[in-house]
Amino acid sequence: MSDSPLRIVPNKPPESAQPAGSDAAQNEPKQDEMAELRSLLIEPEQIQIKNILERLNNPRVRAREMSRSLPEAIRQRTARDESLKEALTPTIVTAFHNSVKKDPRPVAEAISPLMGPAIRRAISNALNGLIQTLDQTLKHSLSWRGLKWRLEASRTGKSFAEVVLYHTLIYRIEQVFLIDKQSGLLLQHIASGSVSPKDADIVSGMLTAIQEAIRHFAHDSFGAHHDEPIEKIDLGDREVWFEPGSYAVLAVVIRGNAPESLRRDLFAPTIEGIHLEMHETLESFDGDTAPFDVVRPHLENCLHAQYHAHSDPAKFKTPAYVWLSLSLILAVISIWTFLSWREQRRWNNYIDELKSTSGIVVIETGRRDGKHYVAGLRDPLSVSPHDILLQRTQLDPNSVRSRWDLYQTLDPQFVLERAKNLLKPPQGVELKIDNGMLVAGGRAPHQWIVDSRKLAPAIPGVGGYLNQELIDEEMNEIETVGRQIEQHVIRFVMGTTQLVPGQNQELSNLISETQKFIFLAPTVSRRARIQIVGHTDSEGGEDINMRLSQERASRMLSLMASRAIQRDLMTAIGVGTREPLRAESSEPERQFNRSASFKVSLIDQPQEGDRR
Repeated sequence: MSDSPLRIVPNKPPESAQPAGSDAAQNEPKQDEMAELRSLLIEPEQIQIKNILERLNNPRVRAREMSRSLPEAIRQRTARDESLKEALTPTIVTAFHNSVKKDPRPVAEAISPLMGPAIRRAISNALNGLIQTLDQTLKHSLSWRGLKWRLEASRTGKSFAEVVLYHTLIYRIEQVFLIDKQSGLLLQHIASGSVSPKDADIVSGMLTAIQEAIRHFAHDSFGAHHDEPIEKIDLGDREVWFEPGSYAVLAVVIRGNAPESLRRDLFAPTIEGIHLEMHETLESFDGDTAPFDVVRPHLENCLHAQYHAHSDPAKFKTPAYVWLSLSLILAVISIWTFLSWREQRRWNNYIDELKSTSGIVVIETGRRDGKHYVAGLRDPLSVSPHDILLQRTQLDPNSVRSRWDLYQTLDPQFVLERAKNLLKPPQGVELKIDNGMLVAGGRAPHQWIVDSRKLAPAIPGVGGYLNQELIDEEMNEIETVGRQIEQHVIRFVMGTTQLVPGQNQELSNLISETQKFIFLAPTVSRRARIQIVGHTDSEGGEDINMRLSQERASRMLSLMASRAIQRDLMTAIGVGTREPLRAESSEPERQFNRSASFKVSLIDQPQEGDRR
């Protein structure tokens, strides 16, 4: 039985009976059914396709999925073959080279624990060989024998040290080989410090082959037994002695004529001790030579040397001049090392001083043409690097070369100093930097305030200019004079435009202060305006009072104009009783309202182009 719901479809009426528009009504359910069917059949696949496209097109999603499988993929590929290593090697090598070129200090710090002991060991061995050779050479350099040996050295082309060693040496054991008896493989090898050995494995194989060849030759030519051991091989100025054991053979390279007692007293006990200690390892030897590192002390005990009695270092006392020469050499090296260390420390201190100085940026340091070199950027307001060199270090100025390019730092202290140098604030003005803003406070002339508003925003490092705390000296004085003018009141006789007697001093002060106000106005780029206001008391009609107040104001204007005050700077108005100066509760107060008062103001100066 189907899972789809049972639907009852009504009988379709005849076409002739269907009303208009019935086709559209039937198509709508069909379209809904098709959309539902399409959603059920296709929508899951569309969602999966959308997710796949998201994984392919989104780099972040793709990178996250790759990061989960990348470690395991690397492990499997590395275990299969070397192709991954071959592919990554050029990139890793290039990155390592670039890292070393950019900053070699991390690599040096990483390998210093390994390189330090190796370098010290190499230097120690070289110095020991040098001292031994120098000791032998100096002992004979100033004697008749030494002169003869020098002639021999020049004749044979050998060094003087080699000739001395040849004539004074009885024997010296230079190299000791421990060789597996069955396979002929080298188990361990040791050489004296003054010998430069060849490849020990090759030498061991050749010695084994030579032994076998000699045994075959002795057996074929003389009937000797094939297992008879070979004890010695003569190689000119050297001999190779063999001391056999049960599983290994000791091969010793000797220069000179060694006594046979060495075999009994030194070589035989050595090979026996090795067999006693390493018996199981020798018996089960499978090619791994690492366990035989422990026998090196046995081999080192075989490195003996013996000189003639007259030149044996153990019996011959080193002359004083030898120790004196060595002491002088060591003293010279020590002094040179100390001077170099002190010079480098002073240079490092100088660079640290430069880096800690504001306004100086060090970009490059090093040595050029045998002199110290430093280059960088310097603000002109900062301390001179040459002064730092002279005052804070003990370096020789002639040993230092420098190059400084100019720049302007945004350090607040330098921005403030730069602002002071450019604005030149007068005494009484204080400048400071607050959150990148230049703030000015105090008392200053008007013209300096105007100029500072124009120049301050152009200073490098100044984000804005605030001068609300500044007091304009000229403007402050003008405002004081204006307040004094506005406090004057010139009184008139009742009903007339005649001045009340006894106001001459008041009038003189008014004229003087008005002239001063007009004189100071241009100092703040303004023009003075004086308004004369006429008043009357409340007695009389309004029309009469308005006319009388205007006449009083005009009378005052004419009076002030006659005292050298420009008429075009003054205006006269009458207000009658509308603006009384005092409440008229008494006769003195009514007399005070029969007067003229004054108002002052400042207007902008007209531009040159506006003047006619």
